[in-house]
Amino acid sequence: MRIPSKVVLGLATASAIILGSYGLRELRKENKDLTDVAKHDIKVLGTALKVAIENALRDQQVADIHEILGSLKLKDSSIEVLVFDPAGRLSPNPFGSPGSAALVQDAIQAVNLSGEPVVRIQGNGDASHLVGVFPLRDDDGTNLGSMAVVRALDVLRADLRSETVSTVLSILTLIAGVAGVGWFLVHRYVGRPLSRLMMAMEDVRAGNLTANVFVQRTDEVGRLTAQFNSMVRELESARRRLLEASEAREALEAGLRRVDKLATLGQLSAGLAHEIGSPLQILNGRARALASRADLPAEIRRVAQVFEEQSDRIAKIVEQLLVVARRKPAQWGEIDLGTTVGPIVDLLEHEARQRAIRLEFQRPGSPLKVVADVDQVQQVTLNLLSNAFRATPRGGRVHLTLAASSFKAGDGLQENPSVSLVVDDTGCGIDEELLGRIFEPFFTTWAEAGGAGLGLAVVKSIVDEHGGAIAVSSERNAGTRFTVHFPVAGAGRAKGVIA
Repeated sequence: MRIPSKVVLGLATASAIILGSYGLRELRKENKDLTDVAKHDIKVLGTALKVAIENALRDQQVADIHEILGSLKLKDSSIEVLVFDPAGRLSPNPFGSPGSAALVQDAIQAVNLSGEPVVRIQGNGDASHLVGVFPLRDDDGTNLGSMAVVRALDVLRADLRSETVSTVLSILTLIAGVAGVGWFLVHRYVGRPLSRLMMAMEDVRAGNLTANVFVQRTDEVGRLTAQFNSMVRELESARRRLLEASEAREALEAGLRRVDKLATLGQLSAGLAHEIGSPLQILNGRARALASRADLPAEIRRVAQVFEEQSDRIAKIVEQLLVVARRKPAQWGEIDLGTTVGPIVDLLEHEARQRAIRLEFQRPGSPLKVVADVDQVQQVTLNLLSNAFRATPRGGRVHLTLAASSFKAGDGLQENPSVSLVVDDTGCGIDEELLGRIFEPFFTTWAEAGGAGLGLAVVKSIVDEHGGAIAVSSERNAGTRFTVHFPVAGAGRAKGVIA
């Protein structure tokens, strides 16, 4: 049931109860007033007839009594007048019926005993009559009998029914008016605004966060609408922030991938330069020497010159590869390690869920300041967590912790304050005989899975560049722990691997 219908039904019910109670009370009051008026009229009429009949009885003028009663009958046929002798017997007259005489017997006996007039209602329902009995006395107080005035209450009941019908019609009209006005007001001031609000909610549910409900009111509905509009604006702002954060995360991910690729390319280029540099220089030198000897045949000098040109070309290509892949200089600055690492953890949450791995990050309670390059610290975090994901089976756990710590410098004597970045996993672990080689470029235990063996080598080079240290401990089928120490601001710089 809609709100206007509920309000109309409530108003109609309340109006019916209130007006019905009031109308019933008024009808009862009206009934009492009509009865009181009728009794008063009976008393007045009875008193006048009593005087006239007493005079006629003293003068023995019975004809006068008949004349008086006849005139009264002509004026009001609903009134019956009965005269009784002192013994209570009905005097013969044409203005009363035996049925009426039976109604007044009790009242006559009461009058004879008390000597006072009696006015009462006799009978029930449609057979009720208003009865007035008056004693008849001579001047000396002699009992001449009694007179009864009987009037049927049909007219009184007809008036009361008419009043009841009029009252009921008035109440129904008023209820209909109140219900109609109530429905109009509720529909105008509640129903229509709520309908507009519901339409706006449907738009919001469909994804339209620009929906707005216009209403210039300061009542409860107006405040509700204002709150809804404010909520929609906040949702739009939140969605915009989420989109911006998503774009920033994608940009960060792309940047980290680019950095990782460049680092891999740098390691590869360094390896190529080291492996082919010396042989290439020897070949180039021998080719130059052959090409410069005039005593050799022209064909040999021409081939030597080709060797020289092509070896120079290879050397230039390697040099250009090193220039392109060389990691950019670190941008040193004082950073909060928790703020720097947090976006990487958020970035990898989705991958962790896909792998059914519980990724936990124990955030520090206060800022942990170090002097470092933001991109390189994030690269270290990304590589360590990626390796942990690869080693951890479904249902496992990867835990990242940041805490204040210290580590010994390369000479093993000096204790340097640091912030430790610890990555624990519940993966397959690393065999003890392989732990000493995991930081070597191109060494990998995941060759079948496409591992290039450069991730930990990049981590090691970044940590060394920051003057920190990295430690690893592992147990087969029990997990691995990597601990990286970044020197705090103002601390001396040292390099090393902690066993």
